[in-house]
Amino acid sequence: MPQPTNERTQVRLTFLAALLLSVLVVLLARLWFVQIAAGDRYAEIAQRGRIRELALEAPRGRILDRRGRVLVDNRQVHTIGVRVGEMGDRRAAVIGDLATLLGLRPQEIVDRIEAPGTSPVRPVTIAFDVPERLALYVWEHQSTWFPGVYADLVPRRSYPHDRLAAHIAGYTGEVTAEQLARDEHRDLPPGAQVGMAGVERTHDASLRGTAGTRRLEIDATGDVVRQVSERLPEPGADLELTVDLDIQRLVEEELARGLRRARRLDDPEARAGGAFAAPAGAAVVLDPTDGAVLAMASLPTFAPDDFVGGISHARYANLIDPQRHAPLLNRAVQAAYPPGSVFKIVTSTAALRHGFATPDTTLACPGTWRWGGSGQRFRNWTPADMGAMTLAEALTHSCDTVYYELAERMWRAEERGGTVDGHVTGEAQRYGYGPALGVDLPGERDGVVPGRSWRRRYWQEHHDTYCARAEQAADTNVRTLLTELCGPDGARWRGGDAVNLSIGQGDLLATPLQVATSLSTVANGGTVWRPRVAAAVRHPDGLVDEIPAQAVARNPLDAAALTVLREGLEGVTAPGGTAGDALAGAALPVAGKTGTAESATQPYAWFAGYAPAEAPRYAIAVVVEEGGSGSGTAAPIVRWIVDGLAPLEGDR
Repeated sequence: MPQPTNERTQVRLTFLAALLLSVLVVLLARLWFVQIAAGDRYAEIAQRGRIRELALEAPRGRILDRRGRVLVDNRQVHTIGVRVGEMGDRRAAVIGDLATLLGLRPQEIVDRIEAPGTSPVRPVTIAFDVPERLALYVWEHQSTWFPGVYADLVPRRSYPHDRLAAHIAGYTGEVTAEQLARDEHRDLPPGAQVGMAGVERTHDASLRGTAGTRRLEIDATGDVVRQVSERLPEPGADLELTVDLDIQRLVEEELARGLRRARRLDDPEARAGGAFAAPAGAAVVLDPTDGAVLAMASLPTFAPDDFVGGISHARYANLIDPQRHAPLLNRAVQAAYPPGSVFKIVTSTAALRHGFATPDTTLACPGTWRWGGSGQRFRNWTPADMGAMTLAEALTHSCDTVYYELAERMWRAEERGGTVDGHVTGEAQRYGYGPALGVDLPGERDGVVPGRSWRRRYWQEHHDTYCARAEQAADTNVRTLLTELCGPDGARWRGGDAVNLSIGQGDLLATPLQVATSLSTVANGGTVWRPRVAAAVRHPDGLVDEIPAQAVARNPLDAAALTVLREGLEGVTAPGGTAGDALAGAALPVAGKTGTAESATQPYAWFAGYAPAEAPRYAIAVVVEEGGSGSGTAAPIVRWIVDGLAPLEGDR
């Protein structure tokens, strides 16, 4: 039986009321949750939408010379950057207006903001060191014409002495994604400046400081309403170097003068005549009492200021291009060369230490010498027979054939005794040749000190190459040599290897810093100091952390051996010595050794020594690539340096 109409209506009203009540309860519960239970969280989200946090870059510490003079400083510069994500649909118009304002092409801006590693939410610097009026213009019209564009004032490096000591100081750049992944850079904000080369890199943690933050309230149009809070950045510590700017300038100028002079010298070996190329060189001046680097020059050089604000790919490519002689390369520590006759100091010491010669031993110095008296022939640097001479005299006159004879005697004794590595190889390592010395500059290269164990390792690494090339060689002599190297005899340390090593040739390689260190070792009587460029870290609160000198090794040289070495090296610079024409009568008496190292092109010129000879305060090494002879090219450079050092001593 159907229900009355009024009863059905009542049921429907009751159901509707219950439904409305349920909806109301849900809405009230949600309102309570948003305003009470999760109120703080949602308030924070809303606040974050109106707050922008900016990183405040810390000024890097200054770089000072040993007398407190500023080598690298800071200056405040205006920059223009963009956050691509905030440009919205006005991107093309904003880029066009910005390009017009800054005098750039729109595509230049597009290329920068789309470069690998950029972020749509992090500012990308578009213009660096812009005039203040342009920065203010962007700031005033940001919300109307330049959404997503920001003007900022940041500290950047300045170089009061331009290129002076560029390889020592280095340069800075924006931290890369790879660097941010490392522990030492993990806490840095994207875009932070870090050291990329020189002491800027090795002492980056001290120089860098701590970034600050500024929190700004932003309205709906993107304009700043107020500054909410600010934590100021903490500046980095100053780095005091061992380098003396006066000595550094002197060394750079005289090295450049020497390269120019070498390019005017005739090369007697040139088939069609001509001068030496002399495209590059390096010079090092050490304090032999503690290993402090007083000066270090490498040519060609570069301008660190080119890296401020970023450097173009094309310009950077030029700086590392071997065809342009890689100006970014610090040849004093990052390049290694055969040291030539400078190495005879090491061979002399080995012969004296192991009893193959005494201070009174005399040896013949013929124009040519044969292994075993009748075997392979080796030439002296002069065809003349120079007669019998002591070891000190052999150093003075750089007699190759004396050292060939000593090399054969030591090699035969080593073969009989089953010595793993030879006397000369071991002596070289005691002088600081071989592994990198550990100077506080990046990229220091190992030298190479060949010997029996080195030869076997090298043969194992290159065995397959020897065999493959032997099969392909068209020249009979080349094929015979490569076939021999492919066989088990290829791993053998031969007499010819020992002969080459005795005069600083063959597979021997050393950095100019290692060569300077070896002369420093003679000058101070046997201590191999770890070279260092930084002397102290000076913190903003006045605390000073001294960086102490460290001895790498002690090379005990007995009095008799030292007498032979010093007598021979002083004779080199006296009238009649190989560097007598260049260095006799120098303002400070010099003891040292010339070196002329053969290369595939033109000889490399060396001179390494110390001054004053009787009480050394400076150990010096100079090398000129493709520069000719040590006596003709490198020794005059050392003369100019020493003559310039003498008047500077009165200021110290």
